[in-house]
Amino acid sequence: MAPRPLCHADLPAVATIEAQAFPDPWSRQAFAEMLTHQHVCGFGFDDGEGTLVGYGLCSLGGDEGEILNLAVQPRARGRGVGSALLEAMLDWLRGQGASCVFLEVRPSNHAAIELYRRAGFSPLGVRDGYYRRPREDALTMVLELGAEEARK
Repeated sequence: MAPRPLCHADLPAVATIEAQAFPDPWSRQAFAEMLTHQHVCGFGFDDGEGTLVGYGLCSLGGDEGEILNLAVQPRARGRGVGSALLEAMLDWLRGQGASCVFLEVRPSNHAAIELYRRAGFSPLGVRDGYYRRPREDALTMVLELGAEEARK
């Protein structure tokens, strides 16, 4: 299976996965609003039986991309779903002309940080008190898309 474009029919499953993955989840309405913007692209990943098990959203502003959200249902973790979704978002951002991609992640989310490092992201800085529930800083990471090719 491969990531596919996210659609409004996916929103109930997205909201469920979001609530399972994050202590301060986005609302279904927030996802619906994001999907109306042309500069935002979403991808979903099905389990082969038509059930959404992961999703990702990214955005483009000028030549800078941002990974807005990426989550995988707990039972589907460790199977490459997150990597496939991240790669789909990076491919879309490359195709839109992004030269770099940013994201924020909880420092306590070691699995996500490792996923981003494997994709070539590097730590950039810390945003104090970025997350509300529970209160936690955010590690900001960046991927220079030109440097990504130089590493290969």
